[in-house]
Amino acid sequence: MIVGGLVLLALYGVLIWRAPNLLINQDVLTQIKPEHRLPAEHNARLIVVSIGGALVVATGLLYTARNYRLAHRGQVTDRFTKALERLGSDELYVRIGGVHALEHVMRDSPVHHGDVVEVLVAFIRDRTPRAAGKEPVDDRWMHPPIAIDAPELPSEPEADVQAALTALGRRPDRPERERGRIDLSELHLQNAKLMGARLERVNLRGAQLRGADLWVARLQGADLRESQLRGALLWITSLQGADLKGADLQGASLNQARLQRARLIGAKLQGASLIDAQLQGTRLEDAELTQAQLDRVVVDDRTVLPEGLSLEGTD
Repeated sequence: MIVGGLVLLALYGVLIWRAPNLLINQDVLTQIKPEHRLPAEHNARLIVVSIGGALVVATGLLYTARNYRLAHRGQVTDRFTKALERLGSDELYVRIGGVHALEHVMRDSPVHHGDVVEVLVAFIRDRTPRAAGKEPVDDRWMHPPIAIDAPELPSEPEADVQAALTALGRRPDRPERERGRIDLSELHLQNAKLMGARLERVNLRGAQLRGADLWVARLQGADLRESQLRGALLWITSLQGADLKGADLQGASLNQARLQRARLIGAKLQGASLIDAQLQGTRLEDAELTQAQLDRVVVDDRTVLPEGLSLEGTD
């Protein structure tokens, strides 16, 4: 490297010395008076020196920018590592701080986006009980022991879990950085606060979401089969193309919900409110709609209704 630098320096010196011959027409140079020749040669060498100085400055700026990027990446990685350490703390407030730190890393560094999403999902799954009847089976037992008392499930997510859910719901829109579908299936998330959350294509199959606040949430293409959504708030929620087959939506508020092309086959909608809901192309065969409020729902010729039910809607 030193030898290369010396060679470049030698070439630079030769260019400075030969600048008059390279930059000035020799026929013109021989015709001008001697007192004007020296300034012309000096100006030619000055041009080469200026170009060399500009190249040195540009090279320095490039190295500075590269070093800044490396330093910034190192700082973000260090923040990511420290946030992970906080998630393992026994103190609730420390874990919440770790979740917030991860969210800041995700916002500041697109490179770490997928890593943070994976960590948050793993954290939620690790600290959230399974929905009732969804406990994993231990295949090591030929005859599994009979449980004496099922553990009491919480009425709402723990504060650190709720913080992680909130961070997931308001993550930056970078689908190209995410590695597959977010999996929150079969978790007990009763009364979770997910207002306005970005949960497109999320897997919530069999999840317990009774009383959850999903107002204006974005659940396009989500898997909500057999999920429990009794009394959930789903006002103006985007559910286009979502699969709600067999979901329990009794007493849920679905006013102005966007349910175009959604599958509600066999869904329980007794007492649910679907006022002004968008049902174009929605499949509702075998759905139970006893005492459901269906005022001003919008249907079209693609909407599949339960047998015997007729609605007047607009295209």
